[in-house]
Amino acid sequence: MKRNLSMVLFAVLGLALGTSCEKEDDLRSVDRELSEALNSKFPEAGWVEWEKNRDFYVAEFHNAGTEVKVWYTGNAQWCMTETDLGRNAETLPETVKEAFGSSAYVTSWRVDDIDKYERPGETFYLIEIEKSGERDRDLFYSESGTLLKDDKDRGDVHPDTKI
Repeated sequence: MKRNLSMVLFAVLGLALGTSCEKEDDLRSVDRELSEALNSKFPEAGWVEWEKNRDFYVAEFHNAGTEVKVWYTGNAQWCMTETDLGRNAETLPETVKEAFGSSAYVTSWRVDDIDKYERPGETFYLIEIEKSGERDRDLFYSESGTLLKDDKDRGDVHPDTKI
């Protein structure tokens, strides 16, 4: 019995240590300059989780049930805000909704995710779509509804990603 209990405790400890190391870029805290920059731009941000992604500091929080990620440089300059809009195309501005609605993809592809990206001087929307037997696609639209790029599932968007 003692041996079994020891093995269970050892397994639980190993699992706990393994999951805590899974995301080594998670930050428990950031310097005051980054916190103040976030609070200045997003005073509604409550519980915030920070991580380092490449050369950027990323603050993640929920605002009215929506996941928001805010990207900063190491000297607390805002680079990008990513807002998860879910799967519902109704969350898009009319111009983007109409453009996507008249695309060849609307009838046979399924919307997997929609994100809004704001960077200094630009705002764009990423509609990730999927279809059985096909490689996923990323459709990038400007606020005016112009299709900026139709790409085969390119992966994550960063502040320095070229559209």
